[in-house]
Amino acid sequence: MRIAIIAISLFFMTSCSPIKSNGKEQQHQMELTLQEVQTSLDDLRHDVHCLQAELQIVDGKIKHQDPSEESQTKQNFENLKDKLKSIESQLDNFEKKISAFDKKQTALIADLLQLSNHANETTTAFSQYKSRISEIEKNVTSQTRKMEEIAKLKGTLEMIASSIKDPSVYKVKQGDSLEKIAKANNVTVDALKKYNRLENDLIVVGQELKIPR
Repeated sequence: MRIAIIAISLFFMTSCSPIKSNGKEQQHQMELTLQEVQTSLDDLRHDVHCLQAELQIVDGKIKHQDPSEESQTKQNFENLKDKLKSIESQLDNFEKKISAFDKKQTALIADLLQLSNHANETTTAFSQYKSRISEIEKNVTSQTRKMEEIAKLKGTLEMIASSIKDPSVYKVKQGDSLEKIAKANNVTVDALKKYNRLENDLIVVGQELKIPR
């Protein structure tokens, strides 16, 4: 019964091991399984030793038994020897499977170490990438502020350019005076005279006056 249980454990352990998301958990589970199998192997060795001792006892009885019972005793002895050979064969196979399992566990540990190194490299790369993203965001923010400042400056320049455009020209008509023209264009008489370099208030029909903005 114990041999059957051990064989089933090895079958699931070597052929049907599921892939787990947590490598450390898988390694721990394999170590526990290996300990259980090792315990079963020790028990099997103990059974072999007990069977060998039993064979020695039976062999001693054969030498001192009644001749009428010799045939049956020998048959029992042969049965025990066959049973011992079977157990020893199974024990040998079992130890080979244990050795294969040890190799598999060693390979798994190496894979876990490689995976851990890869995870560390990935974490480092991600950290560098995150820092680079943060730097780019800062540059974008700075450029956005500069664009806003440029837009404001452009608006100011447009206002200044609008205020310094060439003044409009007004042609003096019959009945016009400097006061009338200045009032119509929301400027003072003095500003109108100064802008047109007039020394007095005299104007004539057809004369062109520049109106300051």
